[in-house]
Amino acid sequence: MMSHSATDYTSDLLTGDVRHKSNRIKSSSCYTRKPPEVMVKISGYCYSSDHTKSHFDYITRNGKLELEDKLGETYNDRNIIHQLANDWQDPQTNSKRRTRHSTHLVLSMPDGTDPKAVKQAVRQFAKKIFAHNYQYVMALHTDTDSPHVHLTIKNLGFDGKQLHVRKGLPQIWREQFVCELERQGVAAEATPSLNKLRMTKQIENQDHYDNDLSVHH
Repeated sequence: MMSHSATDYTSDLLTGDVRHKSNRIKSSSCYTRKPPEVMVKISGYCYSSDHTKSHFDYITRNGKLELEDKLGETYNDRNIIHQLANDWQDPQTNSKRRTRHSTHLVLSMPDGTDPKAVKQAVRQFAKKIFAHNYQYVMALHTDTDSPHVHLTIKNLGFDGKQLHVRKGLPQIWREQFVCELERQGVAAEATPSLNKLRMTKQIENQDHYDNDLSVHH
Protein backbone atom coordinates (compact mmCIF):
# COMPACT_ATOMS: atom_id res chain seq x y z
CA MET A 1 0.00 0.00 0.00
CA MET A 2 1.05 3.60 -0.53
CA SER A 3 1.98 5.93 2.32
CA HIS A 4 -0.62 8.26 3.82
CA SER A 5 0.66 11.18 1.73
CA ALA A 6 0.73 9.08 -1.43
CA THR A 7 -2.76 7.78 -0.69
CA ASP A 8 -4.02 11.33 -0.17
CA TYR A 9 -2.44 12.30 -3.48
CA THR A 10 -4.13 9.39 -5.22
CA SER A 11 -7.44 10.24 -3.57
CA ASP A 12 -7.14 13.79 -4.89
CA LEU A 13 -6.61 12.42 -8.38
CA LEU A 14 -9.63 10.14 -8.13
CA THR A 15 -11.95 12.83 -6.79
CA GLY A 16 -10.62 15.93 -8.55
CA ASP A 17 -11.80 17.49 -11.77
CA VAL A 18 -10.33 15.93 -14.88
CA ARG A 19 -10.53 17.33 -18.39
CA HIS A 20 -11.81 14.77 -20.87
CA LYS A 21 -11.51 16.99 -23.95
CA SER A 22 -8.32 18.23 -25.54
CA ASN A 23 -9.40 18.98 -29.09
CA ARG A 24 -9.01 22.74 -28.89
CA ILE A 25 -5.26 22.72 -29.36
CA LYS A 26 -4.82 22.90 -33.12
CA SER A 27 -7.10 24.16 -35.84
CA SER A 28 -5.40 22.50 -38.82
CA SER A 29 -7.23 19.95 -40.95
CA CYS A 30 -5.45 17.18 -39.07
CA TYR A 31 -7.41 18.12 -35.95
CA THR A 32 -10.84 18.85 -37.36
CA ARG A 33 -12.01 15.40 -36.36
CA LYS A 34 -12.06 13.83 -32.94
CA PRO A 35 -8.54 13.84 -31.47
CA PRO A 36 -6.71 10.51 -31.23
CA GLU A 37 -6.81 8.37 -28.12
CA VAL A 38 -3.82 8.13 -25.83
CA MET A 39 -2.63 4.80 -24.54
CA VAL A 40 -1.34 4.23 -21.01
CA LYS A 41 -0.99 0.62 -19.98
CA ILE A 42 0.82 -1.47 -17.38
CA SER A 43 2.95 -3.74 -19.54
CA GLY A 44 4.51 -5.87 -16.82
CA TYR A 45 6.54 -6.19 -13.63
CA CYS A 46 10.00 -7.35 -12.55
CA TYR A 47 10.73 -9.30 -9.38
CA SER A 48 14.50 -8.90 -8.98
CA SER A 49 17.35 -6.62 -9.98
CA ASP A 50 18.46 -9.16 -12.61
CA HIS A 51 14.95 -9.11 -14.06
CA THR A 52 15.04 -5.32 -14.13
CA LYS A 53 18.48 -5.38 -15.81
CA SER A 54 17.00 -7.44 -18.63
CA HIS A 55 14.13 -5.01 -18.91
CA PHE A 56 16.51 -2.03 -19.03
CA ASP A 57 18.47 -3.81 -21.77
CA TYR A 58 15.29 -4.23 -23.74
CA ILE A 59 13.95 -0.67 -23.46
CA THR A 60 17.40 0.79 -24.27
CA ARG A 61 18.12 -1.74 -27.03
CA ASN A 62 21.20 -2.82 -25.04
CA GLY A 63 22.33 0.75 -24.48
CA LYS A 64 21.67 2.04 -27.98
CA LEU A 65 18.74 4.16 -26.81
CA GLU A 66 18.95 6.81 -24.11
CA LEU A 67 17.67 6.01 -20.62
CA GLU A 68 16.57 9.04 -18.59
CA ASP A 69 15.96 9.14 -14.84
CA LYS A 70 13.70 11.37 -12.73
CA LEU A 71 16.45 14.02 -12.37
CA GLY A 72 16.89 14.28 -16.12
CA GLU A 73 20.21 12.44 -16.08
CA THR A 74 20.72 10.25 -19.15
CA TYR A 75 22.53 6.94 -19.54
CA ASN A 76 23.85 5.04 -22.57
CA ASP A 77 26.49 2.86 -20.97
CA ARG A 78 25.11 -0.64 -20.40
CA ASN A 79 27.26 -1.25 -17.30
CA ILE A 80 26.00 1.92 -15.66
CA ILE A 81 22.43 1.01 -16.59
CA HIS A 82 22.90 -2.40 -14.95
CA GLN A 83 24.32 -0.75 -11.84
CA LEU A 84 21.21 1.42 -11.67
CA ALA A 85 19.09 -1.74 -11.60
CA ASN A 86 21.29 -3.09 -8.79
CA ASP A 87 20.88 0.14 -6.84
CA TRP A 88 17.11 -0.29 -7.01
CA GLN A 89 17.27 -3.63 -5.18
CA ASP A 90 16.12 -3.50 -1.56
CA PRO A 91 17.94 -6.06 0.64
CA GLN A 92 14.87 -6.48 2.86
CA THR A 93 12.66 -7.53 -0.05
CA ASN A 94 15.33 -9.50 -1.93
CA SER A 95 14.27 -12.72 -0.19
CA LYS A 96 10.57 -12.16 -0.90
CA ARG A 97 10.29 -13.93 -4.21
CA ARG A 98 7.02 -12.45 -5.41
CA THR A 99 7.66 -8.87 -4.30
CA ARG A 100 7.55 -6.58 -7.31
CA HIS A 101 10.86 -4.88 -7.93
CA SER A 102 9.57 -2.52 -10.64
CA THR A 103 6.42 -1.67 -12.59
CA HIS A 104 6.45 -0.94 -16.31
CA LEU A 105 4.17 1.47 -18.12
CA VAL A 106 3.89 2.24 -21.83
CA LEU A 107 2.53 5.65 -22.84
CA SER A 108 1.79 6.11 -26.51
CA MET A 109 0.26 8.26 -29.23
CA PRO A 110 -0.62 7.36 -32.85
CA ASP A 111 1.58 7.76 -35.90
CA GLY A 112 2.13 11.39 -36.84
CA THR A 113 2.58 12.66 -33.29
CA ASP A 114 5.88 14.41 -32.62
CA PRO A 115 8.00 11.92 -30.60
CA LYS A 116 9.74 14.75 -28.74
CA ALA A 117 6.35 16.09 -27.61
CA VAL A 118 5.36 12.61 -26.43
CA LYS A 119 8.55 12.25 -24.40
CA GLN A 120 8.20 15.70 -22.87
CA ALA A 121 4.59 14.95 -21.95
CA VAL A 122 5.67 11.67 -20.31
CA ARG A 123 8.49 13.49 -18.52
CA GLN A 124 6.04 15.95 -16.97
CA PHE A 125 3.48 13.22 -16.29
CA ALA A 126 6.02 11.11 -14.39
CA LYS A 127 7.25 14.11 -12.43
CA LYS A 128 3.73 14.93 -11.21
CA ILE A 129 2.53 11.37 -10.59
CA PHE A 130 5.60 9.56 -9.23
CA ALA A 131 8.46 11.93 -8.35
CA HIS A 132 7.11 12.67 -4.86
CA ASN A 133 7.84 9.10 -3.69
CA TYR A 134 9.38 6.93 -6.41
CA GLN A 135 12.44 6.57 -8.60
CA TYR A 136 11.85 5.93 -12.27
CA VAL A 137 13.49 5.86 -15.70
CA MET A 138 12.13 6.25 -19.22
CA ALA A 139 13.11 5.46 -22.79
CA LEU A 140 11.54 6.72 -26.02
CA HIS A 141 10.82 4.25 -28.84
CA THR A 142 10.16 5.43 -32.38
CA ASP A 143 10.53 2.10 -34.20
CA THR A 144 6.80 1.46 -34.47
CA ASP A 145 3.99 3.44 -36.12
CA SER A 146 3.13 4.79 -32.67
CA PRO A 147 5.81 6.82 -30.82
CA HIS A 148 5.81 5.57 -27.24
CA VAL A 149 7.74 5.82 -24.01
CA HIS A 150 8.59 2.97 -21.66
CA LEU A 151 8.35 4.29 -18.10
CA THR A 152 9.73 2.00 -15.40
CA ILE A 153 9.06 2.78 -11.73
CA LYS A 154 10.94 1.35 -8.77
CA ASN A 155 8.22 -0.18 -6.61
CA LEU A 156 9.80 0.60 -3.25
CA GLY A 157 9.00 4.22 -2.41
CA PHE A 158 11.10 6.64 -0.42
CA ASP A 159 8.62 6.08 2.42
CA GLY A 160 9.46 2.37 2.53
CA LYS A 161 6.10 1.31 1.13
CA GLN A 162 5.43 -0.59 -2.09
CA LEU A 163 3.71 1.00 -5.07
CA HIS A 164 0.11 -0.17 -5.29
CA VAL A 165 -1.94 0.64 -8.38
CA ARG A 166 -5.51 1.15 -7.22
CA LYS A 167 -8.44 0.28 -9.42
CA GLY A 168 -9.25 3.24 -11.63
CA LEU A 169 -5.75 4.75 -11.58
CA PRO A 170 -4.78 3.72 -15.13
CA GLN A 171 -7.71 5.76 -16.48
CA ILE A 172 -6.72 8.69 -14.29
CA TRP A 173 -3.19 8.39 -15.64
CA ARG A 174 -4.52 8.45 -19.21
CA GLU A 175 -6.39 11.67 -18.48
CA GLN A 176 -3.34 13.22 -16.83
CA PHE A 177 -1.25 12.24 -19.85
CA VAL A 178 -3.78 14.01 -22.09
CA CYS A 179 -3.34 17.16 -20.00
CA GLU A 180 0.44 17.04 -20.45
CA LEU A 181 0.07 16.46 -24.19
CA GLU A 182 -2.20 19.52 -24.36
CA ARG A 183 0.58 21.57 -22.84
CA GLN A 184 2.82 20.39 -25.68
CA GLY A 185 0.24 21.50 -28.24
CA VAL A 186 -0.91 17.95 -29.02
CA ALA A 187 -4.63 17.20 -29.18
CA ALA A 188 -5.64 13.89 -27.58
CA GLU A 189 -8.50 12.08 -25.89
CA ALA A 190 -8.79 9.65 -22.96
CA THR A 191 -12.23 8.11 -23.45
CA PRO A 192 -13.06 5.95 -20.39
CA SER A 193 -14.95 3.29 -22.36
CA LEU A 194 -12.07 2.83 -24.79
CA ASN A 195 -12.01 -0.41 -26.76
CA LYS A 196 -8.74 -2.02 -27.85
CA LEU A 197 -6.85 0.42 -30.01
CA ARG A 198 -5.05 -0.55 -33.17
CA MET A 199 -1.91 1.09 -31.91
CA THR A 200 -2.09 -1.01 -28.73
CA LYS A 201 -1.87 -4.15 -30.84
CA GLN A 202 1.01 -2.75 -32.85
CA ILE A 203 3.02 -2.00 -29.73
CA GLU A 204 2.18 -5.35 -28.15
CA ASN A 205 3.48 -7.11 -31.28
CA GLN A 206 6.68 -5.04 -31.24
CA ASP A 207 7.18 -5.20 -27.48
CA HIS A 208 6.28 -8.85 -26.86
CA TYR A 209 9.23 -9.05 -24.51
CA ASP A 210 7.29 -7.06 -21.94
CA ASN A 211 4.61 -9.74 -21.88
CA ASP A 212 7.24 -12.24 -20.77
CA LEU A 213 7.87 -10.01 -17.75
CA SER A 214 4.21 -9.98 -16.76
CA VAL A 215 2.62 -12.37 -14.31
CA HIS A 216 -0.67 -13.76 -15.61
CA HIS A 217 -3.18 -14.95 -13.07
